[in-house]
Amino acid sequence: MKVEINTLSDEQSEEIDYRQSLEIKIDGKSVFNVLDGEPEDANLSRDFCDIYNIGNLLKLAYEAGQRGEDFEIINGFQADF
Repeated sequence: MKVEINTLSDEQSEEIDYRQSLEIKIDGKSVFNVLDGEPEDANLSRDFCDIYNIGNLLKLAYEAGQRGEDFEIINGFQADF
């Protein structure tokens, strides 16, 4: 299992008023994405709703380990936002 954890570069963050984003991809597929937005949207039901997927993501990682899959984590920057 290849897990990519991507954030915005300093330059990208500056372009959007120093907000930040975090995206997780598993085997190239985006499975988690949160973004600093407007304060009125910065709640679990809007900008951060993907946190509800954390349990499923942990289960996927556990099951990959049970199958003996390699587990690789790569930290990087988002290509686009």
